Amino acid sequence: MHAWAAKCRPNKAQGKRDGGKNPRWALGLLLAVGWLGAHRFYLGRYASAVAQLGISVLCAALWLWGGPLARYAPYLLGPVVFWLLRDGFWLFDYFRVEEDMDSRLSAFAQSQLDAQASQPAASVQAAAAPALAPVAQSLVAAAPLPHPKSDPAADLQADKKSLAIQMAQKHIGDALAHRDIQTAHAEADTLVRYLAQRSRKPQNDPHLAMAYLLQGMTFYQTEHLDAARKKLQMGVHLGAAFAELAQPVQQAQSCLQRLRAPKMAPGTTATPALQPGQYPLLMQAQDWAQALTLCEQTIGLQTAQNGDLPDLAQHHLHAMEIAQHLGDTARQRGHGQALLALAVREGAAVPATLRRQALERLGNGYQAEGKHRHATQHYAQALALVDVRSGGNAAAQALALCALLQRMAASHAALGETAQALQCWQRLALYVDSFDRLDQQGQRMPDPEAVSGMLADYAAFATHHQPTQVKPLVQQALRIQQRSCRGYSLAAARAYEVFADFLAAHGQTDARRSYLKKALLLVQICDPDNSAHLQQLKTAIREAA
Repeated sequence: MHAWAAKCRPNKAQGKRDGGKNPRWALGLLLAVGWLGAHRFYLGRYASAVAQLGISVLCAALWLWGGPLARYAPYLLGPVVFWLLRDGFWLFDYFRVEEDMDSRLSAFAQSQLDAQASQPAASVQAAAAPALAPVAQSLVAAAPLPHPKSDPAADLQADKKSLAIQMAQKHIGDALAHRDIQTAHAEADTLVRYLAQRSRKPQNDPHLAMAYLLQGMTFYQTEHLDAARKKLQMGVHLGAAFAELAQPVQQAQSCLQRLRAPKMAPGTTATPALQPGQYPLLMQAQDWAQALTLCEQTIGLQTAQNGDLPDLAQHHLHAMEIAQHLGDTARQRGHGQALLALAVREGAAVPATLRRQALERLGNGYQAEGKHRHATQHYAQALALVDVRSGGNAAAQALALCALLQRMAASHAALGETAQALQCWQRLALYVDSFDRLDQQGQRMPDPEAVSGMLADYAAFATHHQPTQVKPLVQQALRIQQRSCRGYSLAAARAYEVFADFLAAHGQTDARRSYLKKALLLVQICDPDNSAHLQQLKTAIREAA
């Protein structure tokens, strides 16, 4: 930390001298010889730089010496020009992220140095330790050691990455201590995006592996268990090759084991008795039966004591989630109806967000049973409760609206109401386009994987009803995943599968097999435990051979 803090103070004036890339040089290369990929070579993006150079040289060769083939040169010139225009925005975002992270790291390093100067080392370490649950403490406390390098510039970049991880650990710990889940997720996402953007080869970067592990543990502790499983699997896959990450990887594997087999092994010590209000601990352990019992006891106590109405509504919502995991449809609907009746009786005392979530869960239940008419009615009522203008929470509300539109479109399609389904998809696409524009401008997109999944589902619908929209939708989904996690996600695999089905419908067997192989590779990396999905893809590849 001391070394990096000392180096980063003159960094703004020194530019490239300390190993950082100078934005003026990059922009100058783009404007002067960008068609040769010079700016990408300068930034170390060698694969895309070679592709840019190859297309440009081929275009020039056809134009000058192609003879009859010269008429095809304009078809290559268009993509080159578009690529260069896009690179202008990409460079702005690249250096904006770098500058923002540099300023945050500089402030963090200085605050740590000031704290060390004013307090004993032991008390500083205790004060800076993230307030995390014991199950994640050893993982979050472990930071990857940069590989020794002879290049001072590479050493500086490794120091920055390590400090970025330390800063994220501190901020995530503080956020979780104050129960600020949104900030914790935002910090983890910012770290992953920064390191993914700075990693030339993700499989060779221990810092990126640690970032995925940290993000997975953040999801784990905030009870987003599906997302936790995906991110932890990604972190374990990338981190297994690094000896310095042995302890974090082992801890992550232990958490994955809990997610796969939450039941206690024979002979283990029983969990201490819990009070009714502590049922979320059982939810985290996926002991759903006991959790539902304690949750309903909590609801009974709150009702008898005329407790806080938002808390009571939240307990009903948790009971719906637990009953869904148990497959108890009757109890799920009973708690949902109780929450809605409470909202009718008490009015604004029950937050609209809880009412919307209850209606959405009821709709999901009807949709799973094939009662799509009831599902669309509940989704329509839930849509009326979404306020996309709700201040700083507007992005989350817009994402919730898109999820409702996605499910509503699926129910309309199941009922044969193609026009209504298409209206839902088109309305969803408008919101996704706004997310995409904000993301390109450097503002964080809410849940890029969910957004990409929505686009892939729209593309699957468009395969039979809007064939011309399939390719643009798949490309947009893959672009979003490329920006958020370099394309390593199940959402990208889903997009490849949808496009493979589209190609199969048009008789392009070889191309279909190629996209199925890409999907298989991503599923093997991101969800290796899903044997049914893996076998399905392998069978499809064999049939396409």
